[in-house]
Amino acid sequence: MKPRQQGKVFFGWWMVLALFAILFNAAGTGFYVFPVFISSLQAEFGWSMTEISFGVVVFAIMMGVASPVVGILIGRYGVRSTMLVSAVLASLAYLGFALMQNLWTLYAILALSGFVLTGLTMLPAQTLVTNWFDRYRGRALGLAVLGPAAGGFLLPPLNEFLIRLWGWRFTWVFACIVLWLVVIPLVAAFIRSRPSEMGLPVDGIAPGEKDGEATTAVMSGLPVRRAVTSWTFGLLVVTFVLQFAGVSALNFHLVPFAEQEAGFTSQQAALYFGLTIGFSMLGNVFAGWLADRMRPQVVLALTGLLMAIGPAALELFIVRLGLRDINLMLLHAIPYGIGFGMNVTIAPVLIGRCFGELHFARISGIMGLAYAFCVLVGIGGAGFIFDRTGSYEIVLVAAAIGCLISVVLSLLVQPSRYHAEFVREDRVGESQLAS
Repeated sequence: MKPRQQGKVFFGWWMVLALFAILFNAAGTGFYVFPVFISSLQAEFGWSMTEISFGVVVFAIMMGVASPVVGILIGRYGVRSTMLVSAVLASLAYLGFALMQNLWTLYAILALSGFVLTGLTMLPAQTLVTNWFDRYRGRALGLAVLGPAAGGFLLPPLNEFLIRLWGWRFTWVFACIVLWLVVIPLVAAFIRSRPSEMGLPVDGIAPGEKDGEATTAVMSGLPVRRAVTSWTFGLLVVTFVLQFAGVSALNFHLVPFAEQEAGFTSQQAALYFGLTIGFSMLGNVFAGWLADRMRPQVVLALTGLLMAIGPAALELFIVRLGLRDINLMLLHAIPYGIGFGMNVTIAPVLIGRCFGELHFARISGIMGLAYAFCVLVGIGGAGFIFDRTGSYEIVLVAAAIGCLISVVLSLLVQPSRYHAEFVREDRVGESQLAS
C-alpha cells in the first residue's frame, strides 16, 4: 500500500480505535472486574481476604514474569500474533473461573490470566502506539488507554448486576463469549506491528511533508543492556513502584474497604469503584494532551500528587472522622481517578522519551518485573494488614506517602540524558550508529 493520500484518515488512528475496544474488554475485565467477585467467592468458599489477595499476587507475579517474555515474542513474531494467541488463552482462563471448585484452582487460573493478559493489553498496546506515532504519540496513547478506563468504569457495576442476575459463574462464561465475538476479530482485522507493513510512514506524515516537523524514517533508541543499567531506568522503576504499589492496593481493595470498613452496600461500592476508574478517563485524555506540550516528567509528578490526595481523603474523612456519607467517596474518586489515568498514559510516553522506540517492548517488558513487586506489596500486603488489624488505615497512609515521594523522584528524571548514545535502525531493518 502507498502512504496515505491527502484527505484520508491515517490507518494508525483506526488501529487506536480498535485498541480502545480491545482494551475496554480485555483490560477492563482482566484488571478491574475481579474485586466485585470477592463477596461471592467468600460466601461460597469461605476464603479469607488474605487467601484471595494471594491469588492476585500470583496474577501479578505472572504478569511480571511474562512482561519480558512478551517483549521478546512481540519482537520475534509481531504484535498481532502475540495478541491473538493471548486472547485465545484468556478465553480458557475465563472458562476456568466459571468452573473452579477450590483455592488452588483459583491460583492456577489467576496465574494463567496474568501471563496471557500481559500479551493482550497494555504492553502490546503501548508498543503499537510507540511504533505508529511519534509527534502524536501522547494523544494516540491517551485515546487508546481510554479503553481500560472505560472498561473499569462500566464493567464492575455491570458484572455486579450480572452476578445478581445470573450468578458469578455464568458471568465469567459471558465474558468468554464477548472475548470471542469482539476482541479476537478486532485484533485480526486492525492490528499491525508497524506502519511500514502497510507502506505507511509514522504519524501518516511522509518525510518532508509539511505538517509541523517531519517524521523520520528510522527508529532510534538506547541498547537494552545500557537502558536497564542506567540511572534513569532505576529512577523510573522506583518512581513507578511507589505509585503503582498504592494503585494496586487501592484498586483491588477499594470495594472491600467500602463494604467492610465503611459499611456501604455492594452496589454502592461497585458504583464508586467504577466512578474512580471512570474519572481516570479524564486523566488519560488530559495526560495525552499534556504529554505533547510539556516535559513528561512534570506530568508524572502531577500524577503522583493527585493520586496522593485520594487515599489521604479516605483516611481523614472515613477512617479518622468516621463519616459515613457515600458521597465522600468522591473526594477519593475524582483526584485519584484522574491521577491514575494520567499515570497510565504518561508512563509509556516517558519511557519512550528516555530510551527511544527501537527496543521499547523489551525495555518496558523488563520494567514490568517491578510491577509484580508492586502488587505483592500492594495487594498482598493490604490483604494481610486488613486480616490482622481489621482496618485499611495503614494501607491508606502508606499509599499517600509513597505517591508524595514519587513526586520528588519524578522531577529528577532527565529524558534526554542518554540521547547521544541512541542507535538508529531503518524501519525496514537497516541499522547504523546514530550521528
